[in-house]
Amino acid sequence: MIVILSALAQVVAAPPIVPPISGPVATVHRDAISACAAKPVEDGDVVVCGRIDHGERYRLVPLTHRYDPVPGPGLGVKVGQGQANAYVATQQSPDGKPDKRIMVTLKLPF
Repeated sequence: MIVILSALAQVVAAPPIVPPISGPVATVHRDAISACAAKPVEDGDVVVCGRIDHGERYRLVPLTHRYDPVPGPGLGVKVGQGQANAYVATQQSPDGKPDKRIMVTLKLPF
């Protein structure tokens, strides 16, 4: 049992083998993209050309007001023109036992 665990520990702890990069790394320029689009397509060839825009590719856009937090107790959700809130309330019942409730509040304009 100990032999199996030690063998597993050595396999898990071994560093990954990464081959070294030899030679220059290829970069794509805009001239290469426009030259790609101008190439004639021969029978059976698949040519993929695209625009590379690294500035906006990974940028997060701001969320709309649709996802703004809803005020009020507990979990709030927008419902049409109004809102709904779900929360938990605890009170003491007349016989002295705790009275736990799940409350839902709807606020709708009329």
